[in-house]
Amino acid sequence: MLAQYKLATRVLHETAMVRSVENAAAAQIAHECRGVLSGMPQPPLISLAARTPRAKGEDARFTHQQQAIEAELAAAIARPGKTLDRLAEKAYAAEVHQLSWSNPAIASSLQAAVAAGLEDVSTPALSFCADARAWTQSGYLALSAASREFDASREARESAAHEEVSLGTLLEPYESAADRALIRKTRAAENKLLAGVFADLQVGLRLDRIVGFPPTATKEPRKQTVLGRGRTGAGTRFQVSSGTSGPLGSLGSCRRSASVSYSRLGGSPEVLIMGGPDNPICLSPPQERHPALFCEAGIETIQTAVPRSVRSVRLLLADGHAIDSRVIRIPPRDGGPAGIYAQEIQGDTSHAVTLIELNASNEVALTLNLPRYRCVKSREQQELPIDVVELATGSTPEGQPFSISAFGQIDGEPFLSADTGVNPEIHELALGLQAPKAFPWSLSIGCAPHPYAILYGLLAPPGESVTALTPQGAVALNVVPLAPRLHAKGPLVYGVFSALPTELTVLGPNGSTVYAENLQAQAANVAQFCEGYAEP
Repeated sequence: MLAQYKLATRVLHETAMVRSVENAAAAQIAHECRGVLSGMPQPPLISLAARTPRAKGEDARFTHQQQAIEAELAAAIARPGKTLDRLAEKAYAAEVHQLSWSNPAIASSLQAAVAAGLEDVSTPALSFCADARAWTQSGYLALSAASREFDASREARESAAHEEVSLGTLLEPYESAADRALIRKTRAAENKLLAGVFADLQVGLRLDRIVGFPPTATKEPRKQTVLGRGRTGAGTRFQVSSGTSGPLGSLGSCRRSASVSYSRLGGSPEVLIMGGPDNPICLSPPQERHPALFCEAGIETIQTAVPRSVRSVRLLLADGHAIDSRVIRIPPRDGGPAGIYAQEIQGDTSHAVTLIELNASNEVALTLNLPRYRCVKSREQQELPIDVVELATGSTPEGQPFSISAFGQIDGEPFLSADTGVNPEIHELALGLQAPKAFPWSLSIGCAPHPYAILYGLLAPPGESVTALTPQGAVALNVVPLAPRLHAKGPLVYGVFSALPTELTVLGPNGSTVYAENLQAQAANVAQFCEGYAEP
């Protein structure tokens, strides 16, 4: 932990020099290959559902190649700065190499983390301009050999990171109070490093436009200015900033906006929850006033823009209590004159009824009756963790690690997702068109060079098991019982294959067939998709 703290502070000390060499690299690329990608095709306008499987594969191949070229551009900008960080990483590696461990899992995890850190700062020289021209000259169909090598290396690092056990989790049982204080100091230094990400993003966005990447649905983010902070009736904190925290396109014709972010105490450091209702908040005068109401985990949020004459707001609750709070004023230079009102209350104790806006003389400027909005934390919200719940892990036929996890709930059921942590990875929600009691499966597929098909879903009664028909015969899918707190209708059932099976059979408790589903059409679609994905 001492070595980690020294590494973070040393890298932080070199931030200004790193930023300088990165800006120089970006300027050189801008000079040498301006507009090299200006002929890049735009995504098709027709609905994705109307595309043939082969066309979808071609679209996925183009998207993957574009992401690889974008990643290569980012790596080319960052490489000079990472070269400066190499000495710090080597010093860290040498220091922790001398340590010995009673827990072999810690030694293995640390060795993997050190190797990844050294590899990250040892990126070989990249010829982005030449690689971008090669992709352009192929008609945006094939990457150069150098780009494919870079992409394969990036994929391997992502795969290793996906498989790696968190070092912090392994060390946690051994930490003392002094250790935790040191960890907080290290995180504070790392957070200062993260503050420079915004500047890096701006450089990358400008360079994207210069080399010819098509504009996206979002504009380059403006630098935000903190306009005010406050504490809510629920004990949470909020911060009002100028500009936006999300896509400008979501505001339609609104030209002036502000953003609210909430901090809810749930650990150290606080978890920052960006957004909430109607965020960013439009500051343009509306024809009618409709304060936004939002419920999350039993906390009711009320927020709205107010005219510049309003100085404070009184919120009346159903239990007779009132909460008076000041308005965060927005000056003209930041989109005003106007104000932002933000408040949160515990929904399980009462609910908001009326919002009264008061002027500088404490006179009523406007009274708004709020709709009935009971916000109580449900049993599922109380028991189901917000973070990811890993349900199963394994490897694809070519050895790529994967995991199947639950992310919250949809319609009372856990939402499942499979992840291999590598590219290409294409997800298809191919839900079986059977009765509700059937096995609704989902599919994650990968094309060459890592072909696989992961078929998974929740098995409801009366099903007990599932078999899949493959060229080698019938294969039983894995059955994983789930914890009661996940409120699943049945166990997780999954199978991993080199190609999609041609038939699924759900068996009941006595081994009888509950139903069978022919997958030959889906298998043909997958084959056509991968044909389209393959480079010519």
